[in-house]
Amino acid sequence: MRKLRREKKRRRKNGERKEEDILSNLPEGVLLYIMEFFPTREAVQSTVLSKRWKNLWKSLTSLSFKLFNGIRKYNKFVSGVLSNRDHSVSLHNLHLTVFNSSAPKLLNNAMKYAALHHLQKLTLAIDFKFKEIPNTFFPLIFNCQSLTFLDLFITSSRSSLKLPPSLLLPSLETLHLFNVTFTAIENTCAEPFSTCTSLTTLVLRHSMHHQSTQTLCISNPSISTLKLENMGHSHTFVPKIVFSVPNLSSFTLENSHSSMCYELSSTCNFPFLKEVKIDNRVRVHSSIIINWLALFSNVRTLTLSSHTLYIFLKDFYLGIMDIQPPYFSRLESFKIEMGFNSNMISEDEVNMVLEYLVQNCGTTNIDVIEC
Repeated sequence: MRKLRREKKRRRKNGERKEEDILSNLPEGVLLYIMEFFPTREAVQSTVLSKRWKNLWKSLTSLSFKLFNGIRKYNKFVSGVLSNRDHSVSLHNLHLTVFNSSAPKLLNNAMKYAALHHLQKLTLAIDFKFKEIPNTFFPLIFNCQSLTFLDLFITSSRSSLKLPPSLLLPSLETLHLFNVTFTAIENTCAEPFSTCTSLTTLVLRHSMHHQSTQTLCISNPSISTLKLENMGHSHTFVPKIVFSVPNLSSFTLENSHSSMCYELSSTCNFPFLKEVKIDNRVRVHSSIIINWLALFSNVRTLTLSSHTLYIFLKDFYLGIMDIQPPYFSRLESFKIEMGFNSNMISEDEVNMVLEYLVQNCGTTNIDVIEC
Protein backbone atom coordinates (compact mmCIF):
# COMPACT_ATOMS: atom_id res chain seq x y z
CA MET A 1 0.00 0.00 0.00
CA ARG A 2 1.22 3.46 -0.77
CA LYS A 3 2.53 5.50 2.11
CA LEU A 4 0.24 8.12 3.54
CA ARG A 5 1.22 11.64 2.52
CA ARG A 6 0.32 14.83 4.32
CA GLU A 7 -1.07 17.23 1.79
CA LYS A 8 -0.76 20.93 2.54
CA LYS A 9 -2.40 23.93 1.01
CA ARG A 10 -0.76 27.36 1.18
CA ARG A 11 -2.80 30.52 1.51
CA ARG A 12 -2.25 34.14 2.50
CA LYS A 13 -3.72 35.53 5.67
CA ASN A 14 -2.77 38.92 7.11
CA GLY A 15 0.07 39.08 4.62
CA GLU A 16 1.67 35.82 5.83
CA ARG A 17 1.90 32.39 4.25
CA LYS A 18 0.14 29.75 6.35
CA GLU A 19 0.17 25.98 5.91
CA GLU A 20 -3.08 24.06 6.29
CA ASP A 21 -2.86 20.31 6.98
CA ILE A 22 -5.84 18.95 5.01
CA LEU A 23 -5.32 15.33 6.11
CA SER A 24 -5.15 16.10 9.82
CA ASN A 25 -8.34 18.16 9.55
CA LEU A 26 -10.32 15.05 8.61
CA PRO A 27 -12.65 13.62 11.29
CA GLU A 28 -11.02 11.17 13.68
CA GLY A 29 -13.22 8.31 12.48
CA VAL A 30 -12.04 8.82 8.89
CA LEU A 31 -8.37 8.89 9.93
CA LEU A 32 -8.77 5.70 11.95
CA TYR A 33 -10.50 4.01 9.02
CA ILE A 34 -7.53 4.87 6.78
CA MET A 35 -4.99 3.69 9.36
CA GLU A 36 -6.73 0.32 9.73
CA PHE A 37 -5.32 -0.65 6.29
CA PHE A 38 -1.70 -0.06 7.32
CA PRO A 39 0.65 -2.43 9.15
CA THR A 40 0.54 -1.48 12.81
CA ARG A 41 4.16 -0.33 12.85
CA GLU A 42 3.44 2.32 10.20
CA ALA A 43 0.30 3.38 12.03
CA VAL A 44 2.26 3.90 15.25
CA GLN A 45 4.90 5.90 13.38
CA SER A 46 2.20 8.47 12.54
CA THR A 47 2.70 9.93 16.02
CA VAL A 48 5.55 12.08 14.65
CA LEU A 49 3.24 13.96 12.28
CA SER A 50 1.64 16.29 14.84
CA LYS A 51 0.02 16.41 18.29
CA ARG A 52 -3.27 15.43 16.63
CA TRP A 53 -1.75 12.07 15.66
CA LYS A 54 0.07 11.33 18.91
CA ASN A 55 -2.56 9.06 20.47
CA LEU A 56 -4.72 8.32 17.44
CA TRP A 57 -3.29 4.84 16.79
CA LYS A 58 -4.28 3.73 20.31
CA SER A 59 -7.93 3.52 19.19
CA LEU A 60 -7.29 1.16 16.25
CA THR A 61 -9.57 -1.88 16.23
CA SER A 62 -7.30 -3.85 13.83
CA LEU A 63 -3.66 -4.69 14.56
CA SER A 64 -1.35 -6.33 12.02
CA PHE A 65 2.21 -7.16 13.09
CA LYS A 66 4.99 -7.98 10.61
CA LEU A 67 8.56 -8.94 11.52
CA PHE A 68 11.19 -6.16 11.35
CA ASN A 69 14.75 -5.65 12.67
CA GLY A 70 14.98 -9.05 14.34
CA ILE A 71 12.74 -11.11 16.59
CA ARG A 72 13.69 -9.42 19.87
CA LYS A 73 12.73 -5.92 18.67
CA TYR A 74 9.59 -7.31 17.06
CA ASN A 75 8.45 -8.98 20.28
CA LYS A 76 9.16 -5.81 22.28
CA PHE A 77 7.14 -3.76 19.80
CA VAL A 78 4.13 -6.11 19.96
CA SER A 79 4.15 -6.04 23.77
CA GLY A 80 4.48 -2.26 23.77
CA VAL A 81 1.54 -1.74 21.43
CA LEU A 82 -0.75 -3.98 23.47
CA SER A 83 0.22 -2.38 26.79
CA ASN A 84 -0.13 1.22 25.52
CA ARG A 85 -3.30 0.77 23.49
CA ASP A 86 -6.57 2.37 24.66
CA HIS A 87 -7.97 -0.52 26.69
CA SER A 88 -11.52 0.80 26.52
CA VAL A 89 -11.61 0.12 22.74
CA SER A 90 -12.52 -3.39 21.55
CA LEU A 91 -10.03 -5.24 19.36
CA HIS A 92 -11.84 -6.61 16.31
CA ASN A 93 -8.99 -7.99 14.17
CA LEU A 94 -5.51 -9.29 15.11
CA HIS A 95 -2.85 -10.58 12.70
CA LEU A 96 0.12 -11.90 14.66
CA THR A 97 3.23 -14.04 14.06
CA VAL A 98 5.22 -15.39 17.00
CA PHE A 99 8.74 -16.79 16.84
CA ASN A 100 11.06 -19.15 18.71
CA SER A 101 12.00 -19.16 22.40
CA SER A 102 10.25 -15.96 23.45
CA ALA A 103 7.04 -16.96 21.72
CA PRO A 104 5.16 -18.71 24.57
CA LYS A 105 5.17 -15.68 26.88
CA LEU A 106 4.35 -13.24 24.09
CA LEU A 107 1.64 -15.52 22.72
CA ASN A 108 -0.02 -16.03 26.07
CA ASN A 109 -0.03 -12.29 26.82
CA ALA A 110 -1.38 -11.42 23.36
CA MET A 111 -4.14 -14.03 23.52
CA LYS A 112 -5.14 -12.98 27.02
CA TYR A 113 -5.37 -9.36 25.88
CA ALA A 114 -7.36 -10.32 22.77
CA ALA A 115 -9.83 -12.44 24.73
CA LEU A 116 -10.43 -9.63 27.23
CA HIS A 117 -11.07 -7.12 24.42
CA HIS A 118 -13.73 -9.07 22.52
CA LEU A 119 -11.56 -10.17 19.57
CA GLN A 120 -13.56 -11.19 16.49
CA LYS A 121 -10.96 -12.13 13.84
CA LEU A 122 -7.62 -13.79 14.57
CA THR A 123 -4.89 -14.74 12.08
CA LEU A 124 -2.12 -16.45 14.04
CA ALA A 125 1.11 -17.84 12.59
CA ILE A 126 3.32 -19.80 15.00
CA ASP A 127 6.96 -20.36 14.04
CA PHE A 128 8.33 -22.81 16.60
CA LYS A 129 11.42 -24.95 16.21
CA PHE A 130 10.76 -27.24 19.13
CA LYS A 131 9.87 -30.92 19.07
CA GLU A 132 6.68 -30.15 20.94
CA ILE A 133 4.74 -26.92 20.64
CA PRO A 134 3.50 -25.61 24.00
CA ASN A 135 -0.27 -25.33 24.21
CA THR A 136 -0.71 -23.18 27.32
CA PHE A 137 -2.52 -20.57 25.23
CA PHE A 138 -5.30 -22.99 24.24
CA PRO A 139 -7.78 -21.94 26.96
CA LEU A 140 -7.36 -18.33 25.84
CA ILE A 141 -8.07 -19.03 22.14
CA PHE A 142 -10.44 -21.97 22.15
CA ASN A 143 -12.77 -20.50 24.75
CA CYS A 144 -13.04 -17.05 23.19
CA GLN A 145 -16.78 -16.42 23.00
CA SER A 146 -16.51 -13.43 20.61
CA LEU A 147 -14.27 -15.03 17.95
CA THR A 148 -15.94 -15.32 14.50
CA PHE A 149 -12.85 -16.00 12.32
CA LEU A 150 -9.74 -18.04 13.13
CA ASP A 151 -6.79 -18.80 10.86
CA LEU A 152 -4.19 -20.86 12.74
CA PHE A 153 -0.97 -21.49 10.80
CA ILE A 154 1.84 -23.62 12.25
CA THR A 155 5.10 -23.30 10.31
CA SER A 156 7.18 -25.77 12.33
CA SER A 157 8.74 -28.49 10.18
CA ARG A 158 9.42 -30.73 13.20
CA SER A 159 5.98 -31.00 14.69
CA SER A 160 2.37 -29.99 14.39
CA LEU A 161 0.10 -28.38 16.94
CA LYS A 162 -2.02 -30.87 18.85
CA LEU A 163 -5.53 -29.49 19.21
CA PRO A 164 -7.70 -29.99 22.28
CA PRO A 165 -10.51 -32.57 21.98
CA SER A 166 -13.14 -29.87 21.37
CA LEU A 167 -13.16 -26.21 20.36
CA LEU A 168 -15.53 -24.15 22.49
CA LEU A 169 -16.12 -21.33 20.03
CA PRO A 170 -19.88 -20.72 19.77
CA SER A 171 -19.57 -17.56 17.59
CA LEU A 172 -16.96 -18.94 15.18
CA GLU A 173 -18.08 -18.85 11.53
CA THR A 174 -14.83 -19.48 9.61
CA LEU A 175 -11.97 -21.77 10.65
CA HIS A 176 -8.67 -22.36 8.79
CA LEU A 177 -6.18 -24.83 10.29
CA PHE A 178 -2.69 -25.56 8.93
CA ASN A 179 -0.42 -28.29 10.33
CA VAL A 180 -2.43 -29.50 13.31
CA THR A 181 -3.20 -32.93 14.75
CA PHE A 182 -6.53 -34.03 16.16
CA THR A 183 -7.03 -35.55 19.61
CA ALA A 184 -9.37 -38.46 20.25
CA ILE A 185 -11.95 -38.11 23.00
CA GLU A 186 -12.63 -41.82 23.37
CA ASN A 187 -12.60 -44.97 21.28
CA THR A 188 -9.85 -43.48 19.03
CA CYS A 189 -12.35 -41.00 17.51
CA ALA A 190 -11.76 -37.22 17.33
CA GLU A 191 -14.71 -34.86 16.99
CA PRO A 192 -13.37 -31.31 17.54
CA PHE A 193 -15.84 -29.19 15.57
CA SER A 194 -19.28 -30.18 16.89
CA THR A 195 -19.18 -27.50 19.62
CA CYS A 196 -18.68 -24.69 17.07
CA THR A 197 -22.39 -24.15 16.61
CA SER A 198 -22.08 -21.19 14.17
CA LEU A 199 -19.35 -22.67 11.93
CA THR A 200 -20.08 -22.41 8.18
CA THR A 201 -16.60 -22.64 6.57
CA LEU A 202 -13.90 -25.17 7.51
CA VAL A 203 -10.50 -25.46 5.79
CA LEU A 204 -8.00 -28.14 6.88
CA ARG A 205 -4.53 -28.06 5.32
CA HIS A 206 -1.54 -30.31 5.97
CA SER A 207 -3.19 -31.73 9.07
CA MET A 208 -3.21 -35.29 10.32
CA HIS A 209 -4.45 -37.81 12.85
CA HIS A 210 -2.66 -38.23 16.15
CA GLN A 211 -1.25 -41.71 16.80
CA SER A 212 -4.17 -42.54 19.10
CA THR A 213 -6.77 -41.22 16.66
CA GLN A 214 -8.04 -43.55 13.95
CA THR A 215 -11.17 -41.60 12.98
CA LEU A 216 -11.74 -37.89 12.45
CA CYS A 217 -15.41 -37.03 12.57
CA ILE A 218 -16.26 -33.72 10.93
CA SER A 219 -19.63 -33.26 12.57
CA ASN A 220 -21.49 -29.97 12.43
CA PRO A 221 -25.00 -29.15 11.12
CA SER A 222 -24.08 -25.59 10.09
CA ILE A 223 -21.00 -26.24 7.90
CA SER A 224 -21.71 -25.40 4.26
CA THR A 225 -18.15 -25.08 2.85
CA LEU A 226 -15.48 -27.70 3.49
CA LYS A 227 -11.97 -27.97 2.04
CA LEU A 228 -9.36 -30.66 2.71
CA GLU A 229 -5.84 -30.14 1.39
CA ASN A 230 -2.92 -32.58 1.72
CA MET A 231 -4.31 -34.42 4.72
CA GLY A 232 -1.45 -36.67 5.74
CA HIS A 233 -0.86 -39.49 8.17
CA SER A 234 2.14 -41.45 9.44
CA HIS A 235 0.55 -44.60 10.79
CA THR A 236 0.31 -48.21 9.73
CA PHE A 237 -3.49 -48.23 9.97
CA VAL A 238 -5.75 -46.55 7.40
CA PRO A 239 -7.29 -43.49 9.08
CA LYS A 240 -10.92 -42.58 8.49
CA ILE A 241 -12.78 -39.32 7.97
CA VAL A 242 -16.51 -39.38 8.64
CA PHE A 243 -18.64 -36.49 7.40
CA SER A 244 -21.72 -35.51 9.35
CA VAL A 245 -22.48 -32.20 7.66
CA PRO A 246 -26.04 -32.35 6.27
CA ASN A 247 -26.02 -28.72 5.05
CA LEU A 248 -22.83 -29.05 3.01
CA SER A 249 -22.97 -26.96 -0.17
CA SER A 250 -19.35 -26.90 -1.39
CA PHE A 251 -16.59 -29.51 -1.00
CA THR A 252 -12.97 -29.39 -2.22
CA LEU A 253 -10.36 -32.13 -1.99
CA GLU A 254 -6.79 -31.31 -3.06
CA ASN A 255 -3.83 -33.65 -2.80
CA SER A 256 -0.49 -32.75 -4.34
CA HIS A 257 2.20 -34.56 -2.35
CA SER A 258 0.70 -36.55 0.52
CA SER A 259 -0.30 -40.18 0.52
CA MET A 260 -4.02 -39.56 0.71
CA CYS A 261 -5.32 -43.00 1.59
CA TYR A 262 -8.07 -41.94 3.94
CA GLU A 263 -11.27 -43.92 4.04
CA LEU A 264 -14.06 -41.39 3.54
CA SER A 265 -17.65 -41.98 4.63
CA SER A 266 -20.73 -39.98 5.47
CA THR A 267 -23.80 -40.16 7.68
CA CYS A 268 -25.92 -38.20 5.16
CA ASN A 269 -26.42 -37.92 1.40
CA PHE A 270 -25.73 -34.16 1.17
CA PRO A 271 -29.13 -32.96 -0.13
CA PHE A 272 -27.92 -29.36 -0.57
CA LEU A 273 -24.61 -30.12 -2.32
CA LYS A 274 -23.96 -27.71 -5.19
CA GLU A 275 -20.28 -28.08 -6.12
CA VAL A 276 -17.46 -30.57 -5.64
CA LYS A 277 -13.86 -30.19 -6.79
CA ILE A 278 -11.27 -32.98 -6.71
CA ASP A 279 -7.65 -32.35 -7.64
CA ASN A 280 -5.51 -35.41 -6.92
CA ARG A 281 -1.89 -35.28 -8.14
CA VAL A 282 -0.44 -38.44 -6.62
CA ARG A 283 -0.75 -41.99 -7.85
CA VAL A 284 -3.72 -43.83 -6.34
CA HIS A 285 -5.93 -46.55 -7.74
CA SER A 286 -8.88 -45.14 -9.66
CA SER A 287 -11.26 -47.09 -7.40
CA ILE A 288 -10.35 -44.71 -4.55
CA ILE A 289 -11.50 -41.73 -6.59
CA ILE A 290 -14.67 -43.59 -7.62
CA ASN A 291 -15.45 -44.10 -3.93
CA TRP A 292 -14.94 -40.37 -3.31
CA LEU A 293 -17.29 -39.51 -6.18
CA ALA A 294 -19.91 -41.96 -4.96
CA LEU A 295 -19.92 -40.18 -1.63
CA PHE A 296 -20.87 -36.89 -3.34
CA SER A 297 -23.09 -38.24 -6.10
CA ASN A 298 -25.83 -35.66 -5.30
CA VAL A 299 -23.63 -32.85 -6.58
CA ARG A 300 -24.84 -30.41 -9.25
CA THR A 301 -21.44 -29.15 -10.49
CA LEU A 302 -18.47 -31.52 -10.49
CA THR A 303 -14.91 -30.32 -11.22
CA LEU A 304 -12.04 -32.74 -11.78
CA SER A 305 -8.47 -31.73 -12.56
CA SER A 306 -6.63 -33.12 -15.57
CA HIS A 307 -4.29 -34.84 -13.08
CA THR A 308 -7.26 -36.76 -11.70
CA LEU A 309 -8.45 -37.75 -15.19
CA TYR A 310 -4.96 -39.01 -15.99
CA ILE A 311 -5.23 -41.56 -13.18
CA PHE A 312 -8.37 -43.03 -14.79
CA LEU A 313 -6.58 -43.12 -18.14
CA LYS A 314 -3.70 -45.19 -16.79
CA ASP A 315 -6.08 -47.78 -15.38
CA PHE A 316 -7.99 -47.86 -18.67
CA TYR A 317 -4.86 -48.87 -20.55
CA LEU A 318 -3.96 -51.40 -17.88
CA GLY A 319 -7.38 -53.00 -18.42
CA ILE A 320 -8.43 -52.79 -14.80
CA MET A 321 -11.36 -50.36 -15.10
CA ASP A 322 -14.11 -52.80 -14.14
CA ILE A 323 -15.77 -50.64 -11.48
CA GLN A 324 -19.11 -49.02 -12.19
CA PRO A 325 -19.11 -45.24 -11.64
CA PRO A 326 -21.68 -43.76 -9.24
CA TYR A 327 -25.17 -42.67 -10.22
CA PHE A 328 -25.21 -38.84 -10.47
CA SER A 329 -28.88 -38.05 -10.04
CA ARG A 330 -28.64 -34.23 -10.16
CA LEU A 331 -25.46 -33.50 -12.14
CA GLU A 332 -25.83 -30.43 -14.37
CA SER A 333 -22.25 -29.37 -15.11
CA PHE A 334 -19.00 -31.30 -15.48
CA LYS A 335 -15.88 -29.13 -15.44
CA ILE A 336 -12.34 -30.18 -16.35
CA GLU A 337 -9.60 -28.03 -14.87
CA MET A 338 -6.65 -28.32 -17.22
CA GLY A 339 -3.18 -28.26 -15.62
CA PHE A 340 0.43 -28.42 -16.73
CA ASN A 341 0.02 -32.06 -17.76
CA SER A 342 -2.97 -31.37 -20.04
CA ASN A 343 -0.81 -31.96 -23.13
CA MET A 344 -0.34 -35.54 -21.93
CA ILE A 345 -4.04 -36.26 -22.48
CA SER A 346 -5.56 -36.10 -25.93
CA GLU A 347 -9.10 -34.90 -26.58
CA ASP A 348 -10.17 -38.45 -27.43
CA GLU A 349 -8.77 -39.73 -24.14
CA VAL A 350 -10.57 -37.01 -22.18
CA ASN A 351 -13.84 -37.94 -23.89
CA MET A 352 -13.26 -41.61 -23.11
CA VAL A 353 -12.90 -40.88 -19.38
CA LEU A 354 -15.92 -38.54 -19.41
CA GLU A 355 -18.13 -41.11 -21.12
CA TYR A 356 -17.14 -43.63 -18.48
CA LEU A 357 -17.84 -41.27 -15.55
CA VAL A 358 -21.23 -39.96 -16.73
CA GLN A 359 -22.68 -43.21 -18.04
CA ASN A 360 -24.94 -43.46 -14.96
CA CYS A 361 -26.18 -39.88 -14.86
CA GLY A 362 -29.83 -39.12 -14.20
CA THR A 363 -29.93 -36.62 -17.09
CA THR A 364 -28.41 -36.43 -20.53
CA ASN A 365 -28.18 -32.60 -20.52
CA ILE A 366 -24.80 -32.11 -18.92
CA ASP A 367 -22.59 -29.13 -19.73
CA VAL A 368 -18.95 -30.18 -20.13
CA ILE A 369 -16.60 -27.21 -19.65
CA GLU A 370 -12.81 -27.10 -19.93
CA CYS A 371 -11.34 -24.36 -17.75
